[in-house]
Order: sequence, then structure tokens, then C-alpha cells
Amino acid sequence: MNIRTVVGDEDAHTLGFTHCHDHLFVFQADYTVLLDGILLDDYERTAQEVMEFRRRGGSALVDLQPFGAGRHAGLLERLAIETGVTVIACTGLHKAPFYSSTFWFWDASTDEIADLFISELVEGMYDFNKSDPFEHRSAVRAGVIKIASEEEGLTPLYRKVFEAAVKAHKAAGAPIITHAETAESGIQQAEYLLERGVRPEHVTISHMDRRIDWSSNIRCAQLGVFLEYDTIGRFKYHGDAEEIDLIRTMIKRGFASQITVGMDSTRERFLSYGGSLGLHYLLETFVPALRANGVGEREIELITVENPRRALAWEKLSAIGPGNE
Repeated sequence: MNIRTVVGDEDAHTLGFTHCHDHLFVFQADYTVLLDGILLDDYERTAQEVMEFRRRGGSALVDLQPFGAGRHAGLLERLAIETGVTVIACTGLHKAPFYSSTFWFWDASTDEIADLFISELVEGMYDFNKSDPFEHRSAVRAGVIKIASEEEGLTPLYRKVFEAAVKAHKAAGAPIITHAETAESGIQQAEYLLERGVRPEHVTISHMDRRIDWSSNIRCAQLGVFLEYDTIGRFKYHGDAEEIDLIRTMIKRGFASQITVGMDSTRERFLSYGGSLGLHYLLETFVPALRANGVGEREIELITVENPRRALAWEKLSAIGPGNE
């Protein structure tokens, strides 16, 4: 199994403790509509946060800020080199509200979107530019495809994005990670991808824990996809006790090998930006809480190490580039 990181391709077995959903840099641009509370636009502060994560035992981070939504490919590469933490970046598109009314993807065709995704996986991601998202292509390649839909589900706008992701996955082999507003909508996303030939082990549905819905989580897990629990420490939704109950329930139902975790942080939760928790909260607070509530070491190893290795692995590694000549 191989993964694609911002500094090249690696054997997936090099990953240790992996934080599967966060946002390391988010810059405002002329074509974005981003709240100040989610901006992460200071390299030194983000590097401080990531170094602390590494010092506490963290190995890898998945950055899920996609194309045109404030992502900064060059800084992600620098961050990985200078901190020693493995960083996996994404191509893809976020929810429509993140983009201005004149942004490219509103009128782009499925094939045009697929070509963008493939090129960022194979050639390199477009680097941040305040006025033009296509101004400069870097040599830093994406390792996953991130796509999203809103609570109303797969409207025509989102269907073309999901179809583009399917085409890109089949062309390049990269795994797909979705943003789901509810567990029920996550089922719809998973079914759509699987019906079009994406194998379940290459699909991760994010935010399945945002509203605790055990029935929908079980139904989605029965499809064979990965479920990402990334509302940890997001107390406006629920406390960690409810999160732990969900994880314990899913383990008891036999789905321990399909769970990954993250924190989906913003400026308001990074300690280095004056926030409340820090990236290391997952390691230093949440994992010990799992242990204290009866989750065994084998299950913790699966959720934080082994499952991410499989979820982030490519079906095939395509493209010529650094680490893959």
C-alpha cells in the first residue's frame, strides 16, 4: 500500500498516529467567502501547532482544504519538511458557500472538474493566489480527493462534482474523502460513489458524528466505507462523552476496522492562534478518554494507525513526479 504526501510517495506502513481531518492553512482570497474564525494564515503559528502535535507523538496529518478554498500548497510542503510530520493534502472542491458567485466551478463541466482533480493529483496542486486560483501550479501533489455536499444532498451542482471525483479516482487511483452534513446524507454520498464503481475501501465519509445518529452510522458502515469521526472537541455539537459512546457502539457492532478520527479544527481551536484545544487534544485528552471508557489498545491502534493507512492508500500510484520516478 502506498500513499501520496506533499513531499512524495511513501509506503503507507510508515504512518504512525494519524489525524485524519484537519485544516492547516486557510487564506482569504477574492474568490472565497470565508469567516474570519476559520482563517489559518500564519505559517509560524501553524508550524508551532504541528510541532506540538509531533512532540506529543503525532505522525501524520490530513489537510482537507481543497482547491480554491484558501489552501496553500507551498506552505504545506514547507511545513512537512520543517516539522517532520507527514502531511497529505487534497484536491477537490468544498461546499458552494465557500466560494464567490463568480468562482469557476459554478459553470464548469464534469469533465473540466475531473481534469482539475486529476492534474492536481498527478502534476501538482495550484498554489494560493489571492486573485486567480489558476495563476501558479506547484510541484506539490495532492494525496486525496475531497468533495462535499450540503444538507439537501446531491443537487445537480454537487452531482457533477461527485461524478468528477469518480472519474479522477478511476484515472489516478486516489482515495475519496467527503464532507457530509448529516449521517443520512453520508449514506447518500457513499451509495452514489459505490454505484459508480468506486470500491468502498477507497471512500471515507467525514462528519458522520456531527449529529449522533447510531442507526445511520450502522447503515453507512454496512456499505463497507470508512466513517470519519472528526467532531471531537467540537462542543457546540456535543461533548466527548457522546462521541465515545458512538465509537464504543460501532466497535461492539464490529466496525472497528472502518473508523478514523480527526478534529476538523479552526482558528478558534488552535492554541497557537489563541484558541482553546490544540491539535494534540486528540492524543493527550481524547485517546486517554477512550481507554478510560473501555476501548482497548487493539481498537485504538486500528482507529489511529492501521485504518488511516488503508483509508489513505491509493488503488494505484500514477504519475511522474518527486518520489515516483
